[in-house]
Amino acid sequence: MSINFGNSDQSSTSGSSNTKPNSMALYGGIAAVVIGGLGYFLIGGNSQTEARNISFSQGQEVIIENPNGGLSHITAGPGMMSASVSEEDREQSICTAQPGTHGKIEEVQVIDLLSYVKVTMTDGDCEGKSGWTTKTNIKIAG
Repeated sequence: MSINFGNSDQSSTSGSSNTKPNSMALYGGIAAVVIGGLGYFLIGGNSQTEARNISFSQGQEVIIENPNGGLSHITAGPGMMSASVSEEDREQSICTAQPGTHGKIEEVQVIDLLSYVKVTMTDGDCEGKSGWTTKTNIKIAG
């Protein structure tokens, strides 16, 4: 079996075939494979994503910490992370936790492929309050 990357003139009278590969096409194909593989390894290994795939259990002590910095919104139900200021949204808001606030997990729930955690705050401005936040705002204490 031969692969012809270039132009070849094959005639039935000559009995020989011109199957000389085009070296530029061959080297271009190899370069594309190497660059694509390198890009996959550079983009694919995000350690922060892997660290957030930790499973939580009821009663586990955790720390509320927004990975983007700033405050973490705690709501009355999972999936209610709205940025609007409507009357209905304000009623769903429990508190806004400072980074480093400690708490204990009550429940974990997945809605639309996003994980939410119900936490009872054990210190800070939200102490004694219980509400929901995204799993990305939670890290294991200790």
